[in-house]
Amino acid sequence: MKTRSRPLLLAVLLPLVGALAFVGYLAFHGYRIGQGLLHPPHVPVERPAATGELAGLTDVAFTNSDGLTLRGWYVPSRNRAAVVLVHGFADNRTQLLFEGRALARAGFGVLLFDLRAHGESDGDRVTWGDGERHDVKAALDFVIARPDVDPARVGLFGFSMGGTTALLVASEDTRVKAVAAAGAYPALEADVYSGYGRWGALSAEPVLWTLRHAGVDVKAVRPIDGMCKLQGRPLLLVNGDVDPDAPAKLQASLFRAACEPKSLWVVQGAGHGQYSKVAPEEYERRLRQHFTQALLGAG
Repeated sequence: MKTRSRPLLLAVLLPLVGALAFVGYLAFHGYRIGQGLLHPPHVPVERPAATGELAGLTDVAFTNSDGLTLRGWYVPSRNRAAVVLVHGFADNRTQLLFEGRALARAGFGVLLFDLRAHGESDGDRVTWGDGERHDVKAALDFVIARPDVDPARVGLFGFSMGGTTALLVASEDTRVKAVAAAGAYPALEADVYSGYGRWGALSAEPVLWTLRHAGVDVKAVRPIDGMCKLQGRPLLLVNGDVDPDAPAKLQASLFRAACEPKSLWVVQGAGHGQYSKVAPEEYERRLRQHFTQALLGAG
């Protein structure tokens, strides 16, 4: 009996041990991914020449409500309106120089700055829109206090994580009179499942646990819940139709949840952040038109 029961026991235990080992691997792998999301590699900031549309560009710094010093560049307004630009994950303010130049050419004041734990700003971890909300509000404080800016003519643009953060802030801060977001995600949890949920909760939940354990309020990063809170302030959403990081279906859910006035531009053939590469003239035109109509009342 003992001899016959041994193979049967092994037949039961070996798959169980293998399954437990696989679950353990997924948990460890998810933890490592989460740590990478909290602590991205540093990308050095390269200052552009303060010429052409960036004439007057100056180095600036301001402090957020968490006591972190954030650093950036400001180009003065020539039309009394200004736009704050919010970059994406694992990059810095230079990521949005195309957008900054496009808006500065049209006379807008432009603030490009580094979010916490990016570029030259303070901070030791990324919180995926949770703490970054305070960074963006401090940037708005800075711009609104500028003598060249009418406080009633301030807009907000964000890309990827910066786009999600911009939508979060715009939904609760009425100082933002117009917002545009490119490659944004409707909810942090959904984005993690989209990017790391190959094995469902087994692979996504360890990533989310790591973020929560680091103090990130994952449930607070849900701009989709506040899309109608813009209350008549114009919204522009931009996405690429072949974007693996912010799939069109997720961006479409943001658009459906929003109230008018709203517009969605899906850039054919564009991946994540490739709008200026695939359709530079049309991208610039849409950005300028959106903020010109919303902040200056003209087309």
